[in-house]
Amino acid sequence: MKTSAPKTIGVAANIGKPESRDRLFELLGVLSAGQITTLLEQEAAALAGRSAEALALRDIGQRADMIFVLGGDGTILRVARELEGAEIPMLGVNLGSLGFLTSVRSEDLTAATKKILQGEYEISKRFTIQTTLTRAGKRLESHQALNDAVISRGAFSRIVRLRVSIDGELLTEYVCDGMIFATPTGSTAYSLSAGGPILLPSARACILTPICPHALSNRSVIAGEDSVVTCQVASAAGELLLTIDGQVQLRMQVGDEVEVRRSARSVQLVTPKGQVYFDVLRQKLKWSGSNV
Repeated sequence: MKTSAPKTIGVAANIGKPESRDRLFELLGVLSAGQITTLLEQEAAALAGRSAEALALRDIGQRADMIFVLGGDGTILRVARELEGAEIPMLGVNLGSLGFLTSVRSEDLTAATKKILQGEYEISKRFTIQTTLTRAGKRLESHQALNDAVISRGAFSRIVRLRVSIDGELLTEYVCDGMIFATPTGSTAYSLSAGGPILLPSARACILTPICPHALSNRSVIAGEDSVVTCQVASAAGELLLTIDGQVQLRMQVGDEVEVRRSARSVQLVTPKGQVYFDVLRQKLKWSGSNV
């Protein structure tokens, strides 16, 4: 994708991160020196002592050329949700510990920002899924997910039975603790810890990973880009939850159906020019060949 030097930049921050305030002022200093118009969301405005200037992220998404997000993966997921579908490039600055979605280390913030202001960056378009919860044939809620949608049982619940179909054809009935529907971006998150595969960010597919299945032969299944996956709760004892990107949580009951399909919208993540995804994997997962 062709890139250009941004003139108006939105800034979002996680007020709970110890580094946030210092890094925010560092960023604002660089943007001011570059004569960039800066738009602050609520948490960033509060940290900067400029609460009167605070804007909703949906408004920033309509006015800015790019958004800088100071925090971790959870902050990126929050911002992506609150943008309400605005496909504006986001740069994640890692103030956390792992951070697969954040592409710039906090100590590299100034250098990376200066390059971005010169148009030296790349954009990675990420596939997202649309998750719809239906009860008794009535659509209750629908949400877009960048990482995953997860059906899980409560702390004191027993196993559940989930009947999964793809494009109207029965796949199987899982006896398990829950189910993860992950995007390629989310393949390195919960799905990976549950035994799912890693997909490259450029892939366009949905991963179905059962959580603690009782049949050892139950493994992850990868559904195609245009597949429509349905998962019905056949039986459950106790609380059952549907969680979208760790941001939205919905209560479920027996008979409920979750439909997962490709979303019409994508999420654009900014990466430093020349950054190689395999280098990121080696560093984050401590694989052989990593310098970290």
